[in-house]
Amino acid sequence: MEKIASNKPGCVSLLKVQYRMHEAIMRFSSQWFYDNQVEAAPDVKHRGILDWDRPITWIDTSEMEFKEEFVGDSFGRINKSEADLLIDKLQAYIERIGGQRILDERIDFGLISPYKAQVQYLRQLIKKDAFFKPFRHLITINTVDGFQGQERDVILISLVRANEDGQIGFLNDLRRMNVAITRARMKLIILGDASTLTKHPFYKKLYEYILGI
Repeated sequence: MEKIASNKPGCVSLLKVQYRMHEAIMRFSSQWFYDNQVEAAPDVKHRGILDWDRPITWIDTSEMEFKEEFVGDSFGRINKSEADLLIDKLQAYIERIGGQRILDERIDFGLISPYKAQVQYLRQLIKKDAFFKPFRHLITINTVDGFQGQERDVILISLVRANEDGQIGFLNDLRRMNVAITRARMKLIILGDASTLTKHPFYKKLYEYILGI
């Protein structure tokens, strides 16, 4: 598709109105990837789950001394402390919304990580925690590629990487990250070590954007 777009730009047109997500969730992606040309349809522009809730949150783990671990080429890296925190944040958000409302309105959740090892660990945490039993059918946990083409009301992303060298490996694939941050309809929560990730200009801009909302 990229070859077609570059060789014959007249054959490609950009979908300029999106009908999935809150405007604030969409705007950074529109600015970074699409020359600020994408707009939110009026009926999704300001929709949310809770009153006075920020549509995007970045939970910075820089001061928490979380560390990534390498577990092999096939499964990449894992950050168990960050995964544990994500589960805590998911439970807190479910409690804020109200369990019965979630079941009645079928509010759904997606947990995303770029790394298979983190995805597997998150699945284990959800499976063994009795709190999530009534909501498991509304929770999907997968890699970024596994979420391609999908959407959920609430998305939580675990970025995993946390090291002193600012090495982010797989997270350098910004097209994949564009997929990850545009899966949420109404609420996006990102967990990541800002001191590691913001050494890269994309994540620095994203972090600053979220803080400015």
